[in-house]
Amino acid sequence: MAVVQAYVGTPRAARYVEQLTSHFGHQPGGMKVLASSPGELVIDLGEATWTIRSAADELILQVEAADAARLDELSAHVAQRIEQIGRRDGLQVHWRPQEPQ
Repeated sequence: MAVVQAYVGTPRAARYVEQLTSHFGHQPGGMKVLASSPGELVIDLGEATWTIRSAADELILQVEAADAARLDELSAHVAQRIEQIGRRDGLQVHWRPQEPQ
């Protein structure tokens, strides 16, 4: 399993998780919510799993994919979504490779 993680600084992290939970409840593009709780959301991207958690001053993003070759493309798509919804706050996603847990 290939894994990347990003820490995106924002004092509105909980609000972003709430907004994404509402958005993904409609299953856009076939993406499905696998789990949802206050401050955390897990989304099935088809070929990967995307986890979003809120902390006091940051969003913690993680993408896990069985196919390491597809991880770059899938994580770029996730980053684009986060940066798009957070454009007013200037959110920027910078991925870091992680060891699978």
